[in-house]
Amino acid sequence: MTMFEDSYFINIAPMPAAGMGMCRFVGRLDGETVQQVDAHIGFSHRGIEKCMESVTPLQGLVYVEKLNRSAPFSCTHAFVLAVEKLLGVSVPERASHIRVILAETGRILSHLRATANLAAETGTNSVYPLTNKMAERIYALLDEICGADPFCTFIRPGGVKKDLAPRTEEILSAWLSKELLPVMREIEDLLTENRIFKSRTVDIGKIDAPLAEALGFSGVNLRACGAKWDLRTAEPYEVYGNLSFEAPIRTEGDCYSRYLLRIFEIYQSMQIIREALEKMPQGEVILPDFEIKETETLTLLSRHFELYEKGISLPAGEVYAAVESPLGEFGVFLISDGSARPYRCHFRSAGFPVMQALDALTAQCDLADVRVIAASLNLITTEIDR
Repeated sequence: MTMFEDSYFINIAPMPAAGMGMCRFVGRLDGETVQQVDAHIGFSHRGIEKCMESVTPLQGLVYVEKLNRSAPFSCTHAFVLAVEKLLGVSVPERASHIRVILAETGRILSHLRATANLAAETGTNSVYPLTNKMAERIYALLDEICGADPFCTFIRPGGVKKDLAPRTEEILSAWLSKELLPVMREIEDLLTENRIFKSRTVDIGKIDAPLAEALGFSGVNLRACGAKWDLRTAEPYEVYGNLSFEAPIRTEGDCYSRYLLRIFEIYQSMQIIREALEKMPQGEVILPDFEIKETETLTLLSRHFELYEKGISLPAGEVYAAVESPLGEFGVFLISDGSARPYRCHFRSAGFPVMQALDALTAQCDLADVRVIAASLNLITTEIDR
């Protein structure tokens, strides 16, 4: 702590805070009132964008998946869409439905964790056991229907790794109605009308839509200010354009409105999964040129090796593709020089623009509210630092 004339500086969060990862907040305080907050990032920087220049897109999936482990499939999904856009290919319709189902399952997991982190920062620790148990169930569920861990490059260029397991529709439907729904109702009972929770979140960390848009907000953080912007409806990708749902919005722009939106979006994701399952057609799940089959024949083993090690040559050019991740717009700017490896790969983090707004969001708030505001924004430093 450093003293100055009328204020002093203090390290607010020199350790993992609000479930966001490693980050340091340096606050300038006047008593218990925050005058300024500087976010020091970079503790989770791993140089992933540079690593992407030395690997093929298929090999690079392993790096991209590690950007945000709290939201499975979202980062990989954007990268794969960029590769497919550069190649000019369209995936089979069944694969597109599977991607939507997995993306919405990942959204549910991310929003549950964000809600638990926010609740913990306000003193409501009873939500953590519920969300942790459900997170374990989601991982087990993904292993059951995908046959692998969610971080196994399941979404890949050309489609998905393999088809979903038999009885997937029955398994998911039972999980949504018999397991997830009761947990959601219990979480709402614990938080939504909780006087202590509301006193720590209502009118805390407020921001209006014009400023949020100017700073580059997206996702829940932007829609909580009244801006109706969701890439799934504004610029539909995959089969989102064929599904019936609308982006929910709030107008308050505070921590409580961000919480309410995440709860609503979990229910919305449940409905999207049900509709995608109903409309999912039969057919292939990956384009033949991108398929890697388990085989013992010399010819196919040779093709497997060439596809994985040498990759498919990417046409020269540059593209941008983005998805509506649970944190907001996650985009990939990909430049190719005509080789099998990207010349440049830049990730548009959903949380990076939000981090710069912490100073404005925390101005004149109490010291105890800084971590609450950070938790409500659902910032993940591994995605921010890259």
